[in-house]
Amino acid sequence: MEPKNTTTTSDLKILVNPEPAKFAQGELIDIVAVHGLGGSALKTWSSKPFGLYGKSTLWLRDLLPAKIPNVRVMSLQYDSSVFGRSAQAIRDNARKLLQLLYNQREDNRDAQKRPIVFIGHSLGGLLIKQALKLANQNTKFRDISTSTKGIIFFGTPHRGSDKAAWLKLLTEVSSTVSNRPDPTFVKDLQTNSETLLKISQDFQPLVKDYAIVSFYEEHEHRMLGTVVVDKLSAVMGLPHEEAMMLTGDHSGMCKLTGMNDPRFDPIWRAIRRASRGRMYTN
Repeated sequence: MEPKNTTTTSDLKILVNPEPAKFAQGELIDIVAVHGLGGSALKTWSSKPFGLYGKSTLWLRDLLPAKIPNVRVMSLQYDSSVFGRSAQAIRDNARKLLQLLYNQREDNRDAQKRPIVFIGHSLGGLLIKQALKLANQNTKFRDISTSTKGIIFFGTPHRGSDKAAWLKLLTEVSSTVSNRPDPTFVKDLQTNSETLLKISQDFQPLVKDYAIVSFYEEHEHRMLGTVVVDKLSAVMGLPHEEAMMLTGDHSGMCKLTGMNDPRFDPIWRAIRRASRGRMYTN
């Protein structure tokens, strides 16, 4: 069941939508979250309550506005099925993200220039990189590219990951035997694949314009006995990049339990810094 007080525009879920009149003109910030493999617009960012009672915490909605009140928070829902041609699926979903976000900003001139911070988990980070590359090339979406101030990556495999680890993880998120991972997709996500190399090359000319924060997982995955995306792959190695290890495995690193979760403080502060854009000169 989806949390209450959540509206949906097509596949872009609006989690937080403050009244612009409450803030000075141009002060609002658009936060756009993109889930990864086997995730969703809601559950990727939600923690389950302990025990039988209590409600889950969707930190993008329940926690973030308390620290950064001038945010409109959106979360993309897309088919993260792993059973087709991954490179094409990434491009198609990147275009879909751009169109849905464009629709949200189209009717308001101030909204068209509103700062954007993208947040991506795992495959979602790759989708964001592809979307910004496409936005930079398309006049229609150019405002999205120029309005983007920063990107927060959670366990994004910029350089891929071990093939065996991906295969086990993808099998775990598959709900039925018939939905076992397509070998092509696993190949495209393994270390130094041509697909990942192309995405990285396309994004390289743009990355200097954005504040970059990369969180990488501390714990081994409970089912795999290893980390899914190691630090070498999750960190891009940029001079202006902020990199930090987060408690949790690949799936749990972006599921916060509440205000007292020690991960929340560095995350919300990173988002606030990213909303100001790149502040480094090197």
